[in-house]
Amino acid sequence: MLGDRIKKFRLEKGLTQKDLSDKLYVTAQAVSRWENNEVEPSVKTITEIAILFDVSVSKLIGEEEQPKV
Repeated sequence: MLGDRIKKFRLEKGLTQKDLSDKLYVTAQAVSRWENNEVEPSVKTITEIAILFDVSVSKLIGEEEQPKV
């Protein structure tokens, strides 16, 4: 789920929930709710998270890359 991937990438970057919330101008509670899969961030925020973590939006939301035929 999206929250699990946000947490995974956050931990790989060595960030706390507070660190991530500060970078995204949201509350730490918002980050916690995302990571607990209670709510999902907006599309704009998903894009900002992907940029911050240096991953594609597709990778962040869990879409598998389709192999070229």
